[in-house]
Amino acid sequence: MTKIKIATTSTVSAEKVLKTKAGKQSVLVAKVGNYYCAVANKCPHLGLPLSSGKLENGVITCPFHGAKFELSTGKSVRWVESAMGITLPDFGKKIMAMGKDPIDVESFTVSQEGEDLFVNI
Repeated sequence: MTKIKIATTSTVSAEKVLKTKAGKQSVLVAKVGNYYCAVANKCPHLGLPLSSGKLENGVITCPFHGAKFELSTGKSVRWVESAMGITLPDFGKKIMAMGKDPIDVESFTVSQEGEDLFVNI
């Protein structure tokens, strides 16, 4: 594993995610409570970016199909709910899920040294 600097504490907030890079990996960073959290900027449903998704209470919503993931763990808390912001009926959710069961987004442990934030990739 390689320790990579991804941000500084002054560039990360609880209001929105910061899109950054950890080597070749696109990563989202935010502050959740008193902790800094990072997840891959790639929704596990179709591989689309999460970076323009809405962040609320430590949960990021995929802007493409409404799946929700905890930033602190990467855990999927809601799977396919919509298509491009339009809520789908139950049969539409099943079609949009394409037979995939809920999948967690990859998460990374963030360490802090002074004002610098790091992840191990």
